[in-house]
Amino acid sequence: MSGWAREAPGFLAGLSEGVLTLTLNRPEARNPFVAGMPAALARLFAEAQEDDAVRCLVVRGAGDHLSAGGDVAGFARSLAERTAAERQAHFAERMQVAKRLALALAAFDRPVVVRCRGAAAGAGLMFPCVADLAIADETARFVFAYRRLALSPDGGVSWLLARAIGARAARRLMLTAAEVDAPEALRLGLVDRVVPAAELDAAVDRAAADFAAAPLASLRRIKRLANAVPGADYVDHLDAEAEALVAGVAEPDFAEGVAAFLERRRPRFA
Repeated sequence: MSGWAREAPGFLAGLSEGVLTLTLNRPEARNPFVAGMPAALARLFAEAQEDDAVRCLVVRGAGDHLSAGGDVAGFARSLAERTAAERQAHFAERMQVAKRLALALAAFDRPVVVRCRGAAAGAGLMFPCVADLAIADETARFVFAYRRLALSPDGGVSWLLARAIGARAARRLMLTAAEVDAPEALRLGLVDRVVPAAELDAAVDRAAADFAAAPLASLRRIKRLANAVPGADYVDHLDAEAEALVAGVAEPDFAEGVAAFLERRRPRFA
């Protein structure tokens, strides 16, 4: 671990060999978003974006679940202690913090690997939705229970989900309060792999190590290009592709990649 090692409300984080691991850490309550946690996560992702030592982000949940999302017990206290207008003001403030979190995570331009075990619900669904690689075991399930609380999504889930699996499937899951198991999530494209529970940690570790060993500048350009696609003009995007590739050929990693290809060996990127 480096100076990145920290403990904050509801989570732990640490950096090792280029991999920043975020562990949602209230397992007795299925790792909900507790008070202060969204703001702290937004700061964590913003700091990670500025640190080239961070080459990959892994998100996992302590215990048997990824995240239950919002703290429903806290919602109950809000109902008891506030008028309707006061609740609206309180949640409007919370949603501004959730917006900062969602934008900071979306701005992180290196690979994001999400370990999916047990339940992911509510705002916790932002992690598999935004993942570049989501790996699940057979216990994973994804719960779109917003209407059960007479609410709608937050944390960017309504946008991220439609982008991940398509608008029609996203509408169906959210409107029907669906609960999706691991095989269905794989079919929809919400996760990329399903492995036996005993192999989950090793699969996540291998994927993270592979990303951490890859050429950082190349990964960042690839992710930025892919993220720019929704709403982008095709001609403008072709220009952006050209600029990214031209920048890449000037770097030592490109020369090493070509040499390794010709010599039929694994590249040794800086």
